[in-house]
Amino acid sequence: MNKITLLITFALITLNSFSQNNSNHLFGKLTNEEINLQKYKLDTTANALVLYESGNTTFKIKNDKIIISTDFYKKIKLFNKDGFENATFKIRLYNTKDDYEKLDDLKAITHNNLNKTVLSKSQIFEEKINDNWKEVKFTMPNLKEGSIVEVKYTIESPFKFNLTGWTFQSNIPKKYSIYTAKIPGNYVYNRSLKGYLKLAINTSSIEKKCFKVPGYSSIANCENITYAMEHIPAFVEEDYMTTKNNYLSKIKFELSEFLWFDGTRQKFTTSWEAADKEFRTDKSIGTQLKKINYFEDKLPPFIDTLTTQIDKAKAIYTFIQKHFTWNEKYSIFKNVKVKEAFEDKTGNVAEINISLINALKAKGLNTELVLISTRNNGLATKLYPVITDFNYVIAKLNINGESFLLDATNKLAPFGILPFRCLNSYGRVMDFENESYWIDIVPEQNSKSQLNVGLVLNQDGSISGKLRKIKYGYNALNRREEILHKKEDDIVSDFENNFNNLEVVNYTIENKEAIDKPIIETFEILIEDTENTTTHYLNPLFDESFKINPFKQQNRLYPVDFGYPRRYIVNFSLEVPDNFDIISYPKSTKIVLEKESAKYSLLTRKHQNFKISLKSTLLISNTTFYNFEYQPLKELFKKTINSQKEPIVLKKNSI
Repeated sequence: MNKITLLITFALITLNSFSQNNSNHLFGKLTNEEINLQKYKLDTTANALVLYESGNTTFKIKNDKIIISTDFYKKIKLFNKDGFENATFKIRLYNTKDDYEKLDDLKAITHNNLNKTVLSKSQIFEEKINDNWKEVKFTMPNLKEGSIVEVKYTIESPFKFNLTGWTFQSNIPKKYSIYTAKIPGNYVYNRSLKGYLKLAINTSSIEKKCFKVPGYSSIANCENITYAMEHIPAFVEEDYMTTKNNYLSKIKFELSEFLWFDGTRQKFTTSWEAADKEFRTDKSIGTQLKKINYFEDKLPPFIDTLTTQIDKAKAIYTFIQKHFTWNEKYSIFKNVKVKEAFEDKTGNVAEINISLINALKAKGLNTELVLISTRNNGLATKLYPVITDFNYVIAKLNINGESFLLDATNKLAPFGILPFRCLNSYGRVMDFENESYWIDIVPEQNSKSQLNVGLVLNQDGSISGKLRKIKYGYNALNRREEILHKKEDDIVSDFENNFNNLEVVNYTIENKEAIDKPIIETFEILIEDTENTTTHYLNPLFDESFKINPFKQQNRLYPVDFGYPRRYIVNFSLEVPDNFDIISYPKSTKIVLEKESAKYSLLTRKHQNFKISLKSTLLISNTTFYNFEYQPLKELFKKTINSQKEPIVLKKNSI
């Protein structure tokens, strides 16, 4: 059999499989296999399973307007009560002052064996989200373990940008997901496959003269496309990741160009050069960046007495940081008014950080605006300007060849440390005098937690001494945010609750408000032997150990993203009296990953029978670990946790 014959045979098999899949999923029709299915063999832990879903997009003429019409269909098996959450649906509809999207032909059924319960209109609710979005939501009726729910509806959109694509992967597995579209040749969309899964079907063909607009003589050709995946695993979220939208498997469309029937072209994918020009005159960005003179007399006079640029920059940063209270809004492309925000002492991200940029420039400091996308917003594309990919602005200060990234929205963040939400790979510097350019967002490197423990085991079996906790960088910022509104008594109680029979005799805290310094907490403790036991067990790491492995998946396709490098250090010593023997203690160990991207070490030393000391170090040097590095990282955490669980065992002797 030659190659051409093989390709034709494969195409026929694929199309035949697609045809059979479609014919088996008519609305209201179930198969015996679906009714009797009790668990999904490819994921026996799944609480629910998408048996089949489809989307089909066509372009229509309706009321003399071009409408993008998409038919949605979904059939879900609910294995148990934990799967019922997948029977609640939320459908978002977009609108402007001039036009709106419409939901049509909504039908839904809950199947319990051969019994059907139809969703009624009274069970459908509509809620306004904001000026541009509303949400239609409903929960399927008469849910039972083993129910199958079916939902179908059509969304008609007059907005040519709203052909956004199709998401194949979700929080539950899917047997089959297919998307088809007939796109007139007038519409040119960039498209890309996101995520880590492969398409089962990826076909495209041209249909001649399929789309005509009244009033024009020319008739457009259409592209018929089909994308499908099968046996799609659930997307499982773990710790240390950015938004799952970065990694869900999906087809994404971006309108690039529209060809009018009179032969003219309208481009939507522009160049960064064109985008820079737009930003220079934008009311919320470009115009607001020209308010430099406004800040010249608003800054404290003592700043002019400072002799170095870095000292001036730090003073200006601190002034803006303390002056403003962030209103928890981003709003970078609208409602940005720095003068009003300064007078009100409150503002959104853009108002605060553009004020910071203007204030720095007012004192002659070279400062630029940086557009970024936060961790929960996803990565901005680098291929071409998609301004809506960005949702945040920060400042880039340049002094003597060194750059500092600044964000004054967080009153606890030291100069040069961005809030964790901003640590998302890269940003776009909007240099309005030259061309804009990309920069990497490099986090603060010295983020360390150190615990120094000096204890004495007394002859009566009680243990006394001090624990000194020192936190730097992001670890210090996290601790300050954690205890911001807590009284010292509450901090002490939280610490005591982690242990049995431990009492904090005295507590002190240093640098709580000196945010540019490490935060230092000292706990003077007493652990009483209330039960008069002969054997004592003591964990030398106290509450600075990892209790649970954050990495549980067999395999993780998306990266582990720590955001910033981390160091955890424990220095411990315990003096032991003559009437106690050191029976056992944690074994020295060392684990190092390739290129020292992460490592753990424990060095223990017994000084005859009167003292034991140890040093524990966990170092995460890389901020990102890719899928091929997941297993070694998972194993490192497993071994670290097992090592940190080992107690020091002490036993009273007969002396």
